Amino acid sequence: MDPTQMTLEAVMAIASTLAIRGAPIAIEKAKEIVVSITNKNPRAADSVDVDAMAEKIHAAAGRVQVGQLAYNEETLARFLEIPVPDLATITPDTLELNVLYDHIRLERLFSSWLQEWGYVVAMGCSLVGLRGVEYVPDAYGVLTTLHGEFEVCISLVSDSPPDEDRIFALLGKIEAYAEAKKTFSFGDVFAIVTPHRFTQGALNALQLQNEQESYSVLPLDGGDVYVLENSQCAKDRLDELQDKVRQAEEESRRYRIKRRAEREAEQTP
Repeated sequence: MDPTQMTLEAVMAIASTLAIRGAPIAIEKAKEIVVSITNKNPRAADSVDVDAMAEKIHAAAGRVQVGQLAYNEETLARFLEIPVPDLATITPDTLELNVLYDHIRLERLFSSWLQEWGYVVAMGCSLVGLRGVEYVPDAYGVLTTLHGEFEVCISLVSDSPPDEDRIFALLGKIEAYAEAKKTFSFGDVFAIVTPHRFTQGALNALQLQNEQESYSVLPLDGGDVYVLENSQCAKDRLDELQDKVRQAEEESRRYRIKRRAEREAEQTP
């Protein structure tokens, strides 16, 4: 993952969106934001030419498309993990740069891993569920094999602590999409990822959804991401993720068996 490109994408998302809204970022402010982001990553700090990048950002700000990524309000809102209307309150001085950096870093990591495993990957695509509910995973991969088509949806929650309201909202959208699709099976994965640790309330909500539904929502925290990132090869990384999926499915299966036995016991005279 190229730290220079990642830094450029992060700042370009900010600068282009603000420029389109008539509030362009001055070169000096662009430099300040670049430095703030590179301070999160020593590799980026060593490789990024701050002056050259700030000039490039200033020259390109306002373009809707730079390279393969559309820099617009939807992109920035997704990076900041907020609703689009909330962008009206955002200024360069109130940006949550930690969320922005971690979100882009994780999005690029999981997208590259899905590609390693043979998935066709899209970022920020819109999936429509029941009642027209829109679900926008940050990274979405589709793998077509002789055994069928498999999907992986990655949703990121990058603030610390992870926002429980965002997780609850994601679970509702995942449910609407899964119920509309009706084809989820082993090998299809919904994953909610944080670079931090989930709160107990978030873990309870994730567990409850897994217990009630026939599909799995996989929580991955900073420790899990570290293990995946430090796996020796793509196969080891895939094995680690599949172990997590099997563990979640087994826990859900045991719970459903337990609940069925309890209901039968209640009905026994």
